[in-house]
Amino acid sequence: MSEVTREEFDELRRQVGENTARLHAGDITLAKLDLRLKGIEDKQTEIGDQQREIAAGVKALQEKPAKKWESISAAVLQWVVTALLAYIAVKIGLR
Repeated sequence: MSEVTREEFDELRRQVGENTARLHAGDITLAKLDLRLKGIEDKQTEIGDQQREIAAGVKALQEKPAKKWESISAAVLQWVVTALLAYIAVKIGLR
């Protein structure tokens, strides 16, 4: 093995220091990216929840006219049946 001079040793030490600083900066960058990704995932979940709520609201609004017509048709049917029973009662002589 060859002898390492003081200048070569100092240069290697400087390179190790620079590489360590770059690795540290990379770690910080990755941590920041991780936080941003987590924020994006949270927003995506929030948007998904809002979309489900909106879909449920739209479905409820779509069902509303159907319920209205169901109640109207039920009332009309009830009146028709009542009138028919009254007619039959009059025909058989009940008052």
